Amino acid sequence: MYEKLFEPIKIGPVTIKNRIAMSPMNQQGDRDCHVTPQYMCYFNARAVGGFGLLTTGSILTNREACVEYPFVPFLFPGSFNMGYWTDFTEGIHSMGTDTKIFGQLSPGFGRQTGHPGARSSSPTPFKREDLYDGLKKSKSTRTWTQYFRNDWTNHLLAVPRAMTVDEIHTAQKYFVRAAELAVLAGFDGIEVHGPHGYGLHQFLSPRTNKRTDEYGGSVANRARYISELVSMCRKNFGDAVPICVRVSGREYQEGGIQPEDTREAAKIFEASGADAISLSNGSGYDDFAHMFPDEKDNVQLIEAQGKKLKAVIKIPVITTGFCTPAGAEKALKDGETDIVALGRQAMADPDWPNKVKEGREKEITYCTRDNYCVAMGIWGGTVSQRCTQNPNYGKEQWMPQYQPKPMKGKLPETLKRWKPGMRWQSKDPWASFFKEK
Repeated sequence: MYEKLFEPIKIGPVTIKNRIAMSPMNQQGDRDCHVTPQYMCYFNARAVGGFGLLTTGSILTNREACVEYPFVPFLFPGSFNMGYWTDFTEGIHSMGTDTKIFGQLSPGFGRQTGHPGARSSSPTPFKREDLYDGLKKSKSTRTWTQYFRNDWTNHLLAVPRAMTVDEIHTAQKYFVRAAELAVLAGFDGIEVHGPHGYGLHQFLSPRTNKRTDEYGGSVANRARYISELVSMCRKNFGDAVPICVRVSGREYQEGGIQPEDTREAAKIFEASGADAISLSNGSGYDDFAHMFPDEKDNVQLIEAQGKKLKAVIKIPVITTGFCTPAGAEKALKDGETDIVALGRQAMADPDWPNKVKEGREKEITYCTRDNYCVAMGIWGGTVSQRCTQNPNYGKEQWMPQYQPKPMKGKLPETLKRWKPGMRWQSKDPWASFFKEK
């Protein structure tokens, strides 16, 4: 009945066993700047549940970004936390389900850190009224007002500063090195984190990018930071490592990213070497209603992009926000996207793919879109997320079926494709890393 959902598809050199992905999300057990056994077991549960592709939440790629937002995991030269990541990827692969895991890398969160002087595209702070208005339009309001711990908007009102061109170039070099470390740690691919009003999104959006240099103005200039990251990674990895770029399909505020801007940027990213475009929606904390839509299936994102985006690029498109098998199958059959992604729905039911494949659709536990998970987790990672529909969410580490299995040591598949002679194999990789190419 849902044949299209279970067709394999390739992203670059990697075959994804079906068309069902889990959307990247933080705070599933990542805390104190590193991943935990709970984080790994959360992903293991979705691998056992039948998802073809999993992607981590944001992983920060330089020390400055970690200072500005010291909550989410990181991976950069000198971070000395590779052991966490090798255990994490091996745990997922040990489930034996052929599920692929991509690492989502971010050079920084910009104004959304709330850090005084945070580095961004331009000094454009949030307005308090926009943040409150964004909450009012979302179901988050109901749970947020019941459980909030303080005025969450206060920490977002600091004014960021514009990054210099030299800082951009340095952050890009660190990003490429972080991508190398991610591959060494066993990730099957990498994703560039560019949606939801975070750092790279702030470069893409004319609402927040007021630069007059080569990184501001036209769509091509605003997309330059990301396109250079992609081309640098592609040059370094050749065709061995899949590179996905995640962006928002559009913004809904006046002067924001228009759907045609996203399509033009996607063409640029494809030309730079991207293997897939992953779509989310909205501008971030000042637009919760589109970042976390109330609809069961994200029809607004399909309407904004869908076939229109598919018509201008040849690489696969991943579209987030699905709940129902019927809606997901229809989007695939109609050619609106190539892979459907589940976010909050994956929290509510980790076995969604298996239940659909086995004809157990009536057993699916559906996300109610009450956003309890969002309300509990949004304040800086200091509260563990929970789900009103799934009592096991956040407790996967205590469930034996999701514990990592013993594995014989072997070279990760991506490293087998990464040919000898790459920079990390040179005699002096650290010195050559900072040299201009």
